[in-house]
Amino acid sequence: MTETLTETAEDVHERIVVGVATLEDVDPMALPPLFDAVDPDALEAIFADPERNTVRIGTIEFPYAGHTIRIECGDEPVVRID
Repeated sequence: MTETLTETAEDVHERIVVGVATLEDVDPMALPPLFDAVDPDALEAIFADPERNTVRIGTIEFPYAGHTIRIECGDEPVVRID
């Protein structure tokens, strides 16, 4: 099962934890800490708004709680959970 998250209301790291919890049908607090897989502050820094006239593109992929998390950076970060 794959879930694609494109909401912009939450930080990237929150979107990951909430998305995995939704797929697993568990409370987000029941999941392992995200920082065991990746530094949440580093994720936020990578996907922070770049300076004007600068385009950020790229992909980050890592395992978390039995899922593969893939974040694609374009206009907005898109989080895919497999």
